[in-house]
Amino acid sequence: MTTYQEGDYVYILREDGTVLTAGRVKRKRPDGRYKVRKAGRNQVVTVPPGRLAIHPQNGW
Repeated sequence: MTTYQEGDYVYILREDGTVLTAGRVKRKRPDGRYKVRKAGRNQVVTVPPGRLAIHPQNGW
């Protein structure tokens, strides 16, 4: 399983594997989930590691 670092750009995926939105990793929680700030919004969501994928961009 891929691990993500603070500042990584990622896709947030739906359960079926399609892309919901993009975001940037804020931090990894002790339970293994990630806090991710959604792109274009000041909203932070908690996402399990299986619902993230690397985003090809490194800025927006």
